[in-house]
Amino acid sequence: MVALRAWYDPDNDHEPIAVTTTADADAFLDRLAHDRAAMQVPPLMQLSRRDPDGWAVLHVGINTDRGILTYTDATGSYVTTNNTTATNEPLTYDYMGHVRQVPGNAELPLADVCKAVHEFVTTGGARPTCVQWQPDQ
Repeated sequence: MVALRAWYDPDNDHEPIAVTTTADADAFLDRLAHDRAAMQVPPLMQLSRRDPDGWAVLHVGINTDRGILTYTDATGSYVTTNNTTATNEPLTYDYMGHVRQVPGNAELPLADVCKAVHEFVTTGGARPTCVQWQPDQ
């Protein structure tokens, strides 16, 4: 299994933490869910891999009982969709003190987000196929 790098620590944005198992990923998801209770804007974390064959970045956001994913690799950038019409109001998430907006139809049930994160980890960074995607604009 490929070791991924996790970035989620507003107080220390220079050192990633290795994620090699779904249990490691679950620890970060639990931390996001815990931190969400004290934050006005839902938090994001980043999981990434960079190797000689390419790179992939998955941002994971948790907003109580739902969340979002964005995925970027050499083929492009994507954000999840719940297959509803996007509202005019984008959703706002926070990545280590930096605001990130996504389409209003990007949020999914939390169970789907967790399943997609597990797929990302077990495939070594492939875009999860268990959720629907739309181009990230």
